[in-house]
Amino acid sequence: LVRNLEAVETLGSTTFICTDKTGTLTRNEMAVVEAWTPAGTLGVDGLGYEPDAAVSASSPAVWELGKGLALAAMRCSTGYAAHVDGRWQARGDPTEAAIDAFARRLGLDTEADRRGHLARLRFPFDPRTRRMAVVIDGMAVVKGAPDSVIPLCGNLDEVAALHVAEGLSARGLRVLAVAAQPMEAAGPVPMTLADVERGLSLLGLVGLEDPPREEVGPALAACRRAGISVAMITGDHPSTAAAIADAVGLRHPESPVLVGAQLPSDDAVLASTVDHDGIVVARVSPEDKLRIARALRCRGHVVAMTGDGVNDAPALHEADIGVAMGRSGTDVAREAADLVLLDDAFSSIVSGVEQGRATFVNIRRFLTYHLTDNVAELTPFVVWALSGGQFPLALGVLQILALDLGTDTLSAVALGAEPPARHLLDRPPVRGRLLNGTVLRRAFGLLGPVVAATTMLAFLVSLITSGWSPGEPFPSGDTLRAASGAAFMTVVIAQTANAFACRSSTVWPARLGWSSNRLLLPATSIELLFSLVVLFVTPIALVLGHASPPPAGWAVALVSGPLVLAVDGLDKWARSRRGGADESASRGVS
Repeated sequence: LVRNLEAVETLGSTTFICTDKTGTLTRNEMAVVEAWTPAGTLGVDGLGYEPDAAVSASSPAVWELGKGLALAAMRCSTGYAAHVDGRWQARGDPTEAAIDAFARRLGLDTEADRRGHLARLRFPFDPRTRRMAVVIDGMAVVKGAPDSVIPLCGNLDEVAALHVAEGLSARGLRVLAVAAQPMEAAGPVPMTLADVERGLSLLGLVGLEDPPREEVGPALAACRRAGISVAMITGDHPSTAAAIADAVGLRHPESPVLVGAQLPSDDAVLASTVDHDGIVVARVSPEDKLRIARALRCRGHVVAMTGDGVNDAPALHEADIGVAMGRSGTDVAREAADLVLLDDAFSSIVSGVEQGRATFVNIRRFLTYHLTDNVAELTPFVVWALSGGQFPLALGVLQILALDLGTDTLSAVALGAEPPARHLLDRPPVRGRLLNGTVLRRAFGLLGPVVAATTMLAFLVSLITSGWSPGEPFPSGDTLRAASGAAFMTVVIAQTANAFACRSSTVWPARLGWSSNRLLLPATSIELLFSLVVLFVTPIALVLGHASPPPAGWAVALVSGPLVLAVDGLDKWARSRRGGADESASRGVS
């Protein structure tokens, strides 16, 4: 969903993509696959949010501890799993929905528990501390990143617990730690988070699997071919992030894995540090994402940044292209973004880059087409003005309007909808101005003068074959209208050929396929039919000031189309001989 139309053009120039992990590189379909308690582990064999799954325990004592862990984690959540339209779906955060499904799989009635036990106090998730807390039913529960929660607990070996969390993360699992402490149900409500977090005991760790998207690998390969660097910027544990980056093929063997807290404070050093394809930056804060976007832009990159949270809005706004998640993103992130991924998939960003490049090239196509036509339309007025009005106008104002509105519009639209070339991503990003030297040379130095010259030639040949001789006064009436009709049809036929020539600045139209743009043939056919109608329907022709050309005028008009294609073909051949057409351009991408 494009919220800012200019973003389509900018997206085609993207040189660096900073992507999140969850939901973009992965499916965002969380499922608890393993839970650790001080007494042992629980294994869960089941994906999705269905309440039924095979659960195994390392010892009988783990069952009750696992239920306590699941219940506490569920109460410290607001998301849940719901049965809607015949299937179980996440309502709210997918991670919390997976925890709700885990509790159901252990036999807990989570829906009844939510109705019967209301929280007295909630501390929402803080991206800086990476944990949240709730006071409910005489218990304070804290849930968050293991390295954030475990140091607050005093009931076990902190190093051993962190080692278990590290092992789960190394398998690509998202790991949450859950801790609790009893509080007096009728006692005073804690006023600060510090009161809630004092004296916690670790209940256990929850390992959640989020499968990588299958289409990410080919999309990343397309980015590399297109000269686009990709970095993972995530708040997850570095081991989890690295495992997923390895699984989808984002990391290179030598690519570093950095932690947000260790990023250089100097922006110039930060820019050189993160300016590497395949880099992974974990445990980042919103401020880190903002600094990374700003640093990469200062290095000359066109940066696309993904995000879904409220705190991601500054980074989305700072990047050249802010990309928000349509399914899992917040309204604030979507409002700050230029583009919204309706399916949250990384491959959609790559498709957008391809479409952005195609749009950029298509704008150049119809710019060349329109400017060429403008040269032909302007030439009669220039000749008339330079002759002091002695040389009659070959084309009148109403004829110009008929050309612009009736015979140029559809072809221009068809060129603007030219499908992306198959090898559009097999080249570096499109940079530079839309109105570049190639467009100007082809429109004003080559195609435009050819169309203008044949237009004036058709006009003069029609006058001469009607009996006029140079040096004599110019005729008027039917003779002049027939000559003007010849000029009109010459522009129409020449521009029809020019539409095919403008499909590429380097490739002969036959190599592209005359019908490969499915809109162009119908568009030019309709325009030719329109021109014949306004030429032969007498009332319309009289209003426009032209008539059917004489045979000589028709001959020049009919030759003008092949002449435009021949001149265009010779120019492309000559430039290719000089080495002016690279391999990517020879495939019709410009």
